[in-house]
Amino acid sequence: MGDGKQSIHASGSSVDELRLAAEAAGVTLTAEAISRFNSYLDTLLLWRVRLSLTATATRSGIIRAHIADALHVAPFIESGFQVADLGSGAGFPGVPLAIVCAGASFTLIESRRKRANFLREVARGGRLVNVEVIEKRAESLPETLAGAFDVTVSRAVWQLTQFLEISRNLLRAGGLAIAMRTLRAGSEAQDNQGGFSKFKTVVYQTPGGAQHVLLAYRKMAQS
Repeated sequence: MGDGKQSIHASGSSVDELRLAAEAAGVTLTAEAISRFNSYLDTLLLWRVRLSLTATATRSGIIRAHIADALHVAPFIESGFQVADLGSGAGFPGVPLAIVCAGASFTLIESRRKRANFLREVARGGRLVNVEVIEKRAESLPETLAGAFDVTVSRAVWQLTQFLEISRNLLRAGGLAIAMRTLRAGSEAQDNQGGFSKFKTVVYQTPGGAQHVLLAYRKMAQS
């Protein structure tokens, strides 16, 4: 019972931080979204040590370091979009995006079975009906997914050229590949990258003070 009381108290104290993180990314949170974030945080904190999901051990730390970062992708996602989070791991950025972009559908690609099972539990516990988990390497997805997505996104899993190469087969013509990087790592960006043209660069700062950049590339029609 003591753990339950602690969790409820922690959930209430984190609401303001969630709202501030969302506002900084231009996102408004509903009461339902806040409830789903609390479910996600509960599950993540329960599973994090045994699966080495994140070194961050508090709700506040996870919101500041991870959720706040993920939410900056939300303005790129429209209702009806099919979005693939490549190498989803602990669910960043796919789970926060699925919570705030309820009108879009999200496929979380994760090759490690235990982490894929964690993501399935997050989706079940948070009632995220717009989330599907695929337990495969992003490099070896079935041909049936070729051209299936409007957006691919990944949070510092591959070098930019590798991420775009994987995304090329998954995206429809005109789709967006969004690489999440630290500001220093973002220096690898170029205007055109193998069948992609640079669409937009967004530089921002998370509540903890770290500077990040989104590198968004649009798939050319002929690629």
